Amino acid sequence: MNHINNLLAKWYFPVSLKYISLIAYIILIVVGLTAYSTDAAFLNQLRNTNLGNLIVWSYWWPAIVIGAIFFGRVWCMVCPVEIITTFFAKIGLKQKRPAWLLSGWAITVFYIIILFVGIQGFAIHRNPFFMAIYLLAIVGVSILVGSIYEKNTFCRYVCPVGYLLGLYSRLSFFGYRVKNKSVCDTCKDKSCVHKKYQYNLNFKSCGVDLYPANITDNSECILCAGCLKTCSKYQSEPNANRPNPQFTYIGFANDLFRLKPLQMAEMVFVVVVSGFVISEIWSEWTVTNKLLAYFPDMIIKPLALNNKLLIGFIKGSVIFTIIPLIIWLLPFLISRLTGATLKIKDYFLNYGIAFVPIIAAAHLDKAILKSTSRIPYFEHLFDDVSGVSTAQKIIDGQIVIRQIPFWVNFIVSILLAAVIVAGVWLSIMVVKRLNQKQNLEKTGNPHYLIPILYGSIFLIMILAWRWSL
Repeated sequence: MNHINNLLAKWYFPVSLKYISLIAYIILIVVGLTAYSTDAAFLNQLRNTNLGNLIVWSYWWPAIVIGAIFFGRVWCMVCPVEIITTFFAKIGLKQKRPAWLLSGWAITVFYIIILFVGIQGFAIHRNPFFMAIYLLAIVGVSILVGSIYEKNTFCRYVCPVGYLLGLYSRLSFFGYRVKNKSVCDTCKDKSCVHKKYQYNLNFKSCGVDLYPANITDNSECILCAGCLKTCSKYQSEPNANRPNPQFTYIGFANDLFRLKPLQMAEMVFVVVVSGFVISEIWSEWTVTNKLLAYFPDMIIKPLALNNKLLIGFIKGSVIFTIIPLIIWLLPFLISRLTGATLKIKDYFLNYGIAFVPIIAAAHLDKAILKSTSRIPYFEHLFDDVSGVSTAQKIIDGQIVIRQIPFWVNFIVSILLAAVIVAGVWLSIMVVKRLNQKQNLEKTGNPHYLIPILYGSIFLIMILAWRWSL
């Protein structure tokens, strides 16, 4: 850890990585814009042959998810959008944040728009051109927010990626904490939160409204290391115990087992994400993909709808809202029938965290599937970075994509099942601790249906898909 913290104290780290990722971000956007198509069959190949789309959804996004689960919000440390929004905040209006922004609802609404309009409406995860538009939209929103509001508002109160990583980082082995709180108590200059350094781009005080001595979990710190740098450099009185903030080992799932309740907006966000990962995993197998489409089609087909956005809204409402709500409500309703007196709001806010480890496990499985299954496409990737020509050659039979070796698929299958089992086990541990905390050891047993029902949705599907057929 000392080597990492010494590196974070350097003027060039991690800011240099942000500029490198900014260059990569621009390249991915440009490459995505070169590949436009509306043909479904063609897009089915183009999503894997276009350099931008392949990297973003099959490697960059999986790496972000994996990084958050094991190391915390490390993506935020190198995110290029952070330096963009910080720059515009420096030259912007610096307005105080309104209450609706501070509530967390902006992130939840933004995420729902991305899912309903982006994923369901324009298939940004399958269409390179719309993927590039999505990345540009993220930058545009970050510039707008940065130009209006004070400090680093976008990263804390608007960015849905950071919000999701904050949830997954409850499982992380590592976190950002201070070494000794007494050092902070006796500190007179408070450089880590001083207004004088708020708009520095590197040696800066916290832009996301945190005081290092009060950080107890990974949910909000973006690991910019600004407070570490200011604590070291701007000392009114030299102190050998400074810098005090540090990246440190906290133990696996330490934040998860603290049982910190969800906020209302955060809870709605988790409900929607819990539905999203069902669609992500079930879409991998034809059988479950058809089953998933059956429910929204019950509404769409009788109405003979053909408006893409309206169809996307209906599918999103069913898959991302109605289905997960049913799953969330079943354990609560059964617990009430067996004598539990827990209010529904308290159930959602407290027991909602029991879904987090399974959601993270399912997302990790998707990351494993994406990154391994797309390896054969790299053989042809750099001959045609737009992917247009390669996709057409695959369709015409001029290029045959190699099959993943059996032994790789076998290892992947074992890994997928093991990850879900681990997520279910963690969820069971959370429910057990929550029942004890809520004094529901006798009447709270139905809450174990959370890991049983929700975990089974993934585990049974994976076993049937990867082992039974």
